[in-house]
Amino acid sequence: MVELSPIHQEATPASFVLGRKLDSIPFSAYHVSIIAVLALVGFIEGYDLVMTGSLLVLAKGPLQLTGSDIRWLAVGPTFMLCIGGFAASAVSDHWSRKTIMMIGVIATTFFTLLIPLVQTAEQLIVVRLLTGLGAGSAVSAAFPIAAELMPAQHRRTYGAIYEMALAASFTVVPFIAGLLAGNEYAFRYLALPGGLSVTVVPVLIYFVLAFAQGTAAGRGRHRQPDRCAIRKPRAVAQVAGARRLS
Repeated sequence: MVELSPIHQEATPASFVLGRKLDSIPFSAYHVSIIAVLALVGFIEGYDLVMTGSLLVLAKGPLQLTGSDIRWLAVGPTFMLCIGGFAASAVSDHWSRKTIMMIGVIATTFFTLLIPLVQTAEQLIVVRLLTGLGAGSAVSAAFPIAAELMPAQHRRTYGAIYEMALAASFTVVPFIAGLLAGNEYAFRYLALPGGLSVTVVPVLIYFVLAFAQGTAAGRGRHRQPDRCAIRKPRAVAQVAGARRLS
């Protein structure tokens, strides 16, 4: 007698099915533009912040960095980043988050652009401290802006792309530093890509996020009459029912 073996079917995990459905939801043009601009902001901010380790190596000889200078450069920008993040979060309810991000990006890229002009270790420390302070405003505003302008099903994709942009910046800086090692002006050249973006990134933030906010507001205005049209018959029916009871 031949035994029939049951057919084993592998159960598909619910998380896989949910993720596939979320990934199949199409993106609109302004969703893609928001993700692209915020990912660019993440790349630039990551580039300007992670540059500290390379600056310690490349600028130690030309600027004659001492032990105290190295400690300030290693710890100071991160500490100022925390202060800038708390300050930006405190005023974000009173100011526009787009304004907060623009201030942070302009400050970070502008002070990074000043690195090629520094002549002493003290000047480099001051520039890096101010860079960290500005970066706190830009970093803390990215995710709230994405949460306001994108539906929930697209935020996972945005988070993954934003993290990839940060990881790319963390990889590009050591690579460029390795190519420039041995040059007396290596730390000055290293700051140019992040500093020169001050002419491009704030403009993209201003126009792209303004367009996205206008589109989101327009959709909200189009939905408003539908809600009123639904609520009005209900209210009329409730009033009529109350009159019958009286």
